[in-house]
Amino acid sequence: MKLTLATTALLVFWATSPARAQTFSSGSTGADGELVCASACVVQLPESGVLNYTTVSIGSGGTLLFRTNLRNTPVTILAQGTVLIAGAVFVDRRIDASGAATPGPGGYSGGGPSTVQNGFGPGGGNSVDPNGRWVGPFSLVPITGGSGGHGRGGVRGGAGGGAIVIASSASITVTGSISANGSYPERLFFEDAGGGSGGAIRLVASSVSVTGSLDALGGFNSNVGGGHPGVIRLEAPAGSLSFTGSSEPAAILSPINPDIFPGVGTAALTILSMGGYPVSSYSGSRPNAVDLLLPSQLSDPINLVVRSRGIAPGTHVTLNISGSSSATFTGGLLSGTTDSSTATLAVSGLDRTAVTQLFVYATFDVPSSAASSNPLGEDHVARVRVETAPGQPAQYAFYRANGSEIEAKRLPSTFLTQFVP
Repeated sequence: MKLTLATTALLVFWATSPARAQTFSSGSTGADGELVCASACVVQLPESGVLNYTTVSIGSGGTLLFRTNLRNTPVTILAQGTVLIAGAVFVDRRIDASGAATPGPGGYSGGGPSTVQNGFGPGGGNSVDPNGRWVGPFSLVPITGGSGGHGRGGVRGGAGGGAIVIASSASITVTGSISANGSYPERLFFEDAGGGSGGAIRLVASSVSVTGSLDALGGFNSNVGGGHPGVIRLEAPAGSLSFTGSSEPAAILSPINPDIFPGVGTAALTILSMGGYPVSSYSGSRPNAVDLLLPSQLSDPINLVVRSRGIAPGTHVTLNISGSSSATFTGGLLSGTTDSSTATLAVSGLDRTAVTQLFVYATFDVPSSAASSNPLGEDHVARVRVETAPGQPAQYAFYRANGSEIEAKRLPSTFLTQFVP
């Protein structure tokens, strides 16, 4: 039996961040030297996904693409000096000769035409909404790409756009373009297969100027509408951010947040073992890849052991299962301390001939300590659910008391920022 595992967790941070100095350092070591691209350039991403440059220059005739690594991480470009983009930078999905789409770096694949129909990723298209949806923290710390579309009628869903962070200790100037678009289904306008969602673009520097174009759009299918857009975010100190270009969707313009990577205090929920077999730390980080192969002789129920960090003991841990329609499970309660807890869940009825995805998550009530920034009225948040997979960033969802989801863009930034370390 093949089993693809992805893990999820609730991450809630309620402390207000302290005031930060306006001098920004990208943290680049400069180990990769200068990046100069005057024509077509392809950069192989290292396993970390992090590139350390001194300066970056993409000329007006230059195009920069990235070859994904085995973990399919987003792109992180750190520069000690200036970043000049007069040409084009792509972290889009790629379309091969057969029409199949490969997600951009950090993005997720579309659902297959046969065994696995749902799109991959936390916002993968499904039978209700076939189009992929971008799901993640609007701070883009950490950053994630777009989710894939639902596959239908023998057609694979569209792939999600990738994700890129560009950080400079000096300045970022964009007169050209950066795109992180999702793709249309494998065969356009065929049946009701969904489009992949747009990915994410984040620019952060001591000075940011954009007169060019930034795009993170979803893939289009006229039968079911387009894949949902991703997120674009520009950050610089007060008075040092200029945006007169174009952005689809609309760019978030924000004061600088010097965090490029999540802090060490980020909560996590990790699958340790399944049926007594250990699960690798990078499971769930590669779309469409099988992370654990279990022997068919295992009898039900199969125990799933998870470990948490930064989540209160007593929290109920549960599952979403994709690919085994008859599977059932019994959830578990976290036992231990907030720093380290474990829970055991029991799964039965997995399809022993197919690939199955397990998404583990936990949901919390909003603590009283967040009341001052929790809006009143229609968008009052009663519950928060945040999911994360190994090698992937946290994914947040906010719910009203009646169970309906609140779009993050409707919530005040003072509330959203409390969910980032």
